[in-house]
Amino acid sequence: MLVVVAVAALLLQRTASTAESINAKAENIAQTGRGINTATDAVLQLDVTNQRAGSILASAQPLQGQLAEVVRLAESINGLASTINGSAQSINGTAGSINGLAGSINGTAGQINGLAGDINSDVGSILGLVRDIDNGVALINRNLETTIDLAEQIQGDTSTIVGQAQRADFLAGQIDEAVNLQELLGGLTGGGGSGLIGGN
Repeated sequence: MLVVVAVAALLLQRTASTAESINAKAENIAQTGRGINTATDAVLQLDVTNQRAGSILASAQPLQGQLAEVVRLAESINGLASTINGSAQSINGTAGSINGLAGSINGTAGQINGLAGDINSDVGSILGLVRDIDNGVALINRNLETTIDLAEQIQGDTSTIVGQAQRADFLAGQIDEAVNLQELLGGLTGGGGSGLIGGN
């Protein structure tokens, strides 16, 4: 686009320069025309005028093509300017939408930040509860170990008691047999003593 603008400016400069040349020649003709008399000088000046008019015409002929090119370039520049204007308006609208979204995102970020603070506080409370539970579990484990130790001691004592009970039952059976034998023997001898064979 900058190249097109530069070319258009160059052509306009050339057109202005050619126009100034034409203007200078026309003024020269006007000044020359003032000195024309009704005699031979008029004929001579007319030839000069015709020559200069031909020169002016030759100089002006390239201007038509250059002017058409300038018009075409100007129309192209105008079209590009319209397109750029439309794009600029579209970009402006998009920028406005982005600005609105940025504001919404900023508000949402603020809400998330607040929620994060609440979650952080809740996590701190939960961590405190977890520590309390951990301490309670450790205490329960210690109590359970103590209980297991006591249960093992009780089991050992129970085994001892069972053994003693079995021994007592065995001895009781022996005593019962001895008593029965004594009674049997006492009956056979006719004695009423308390000895195994007889009384004194």
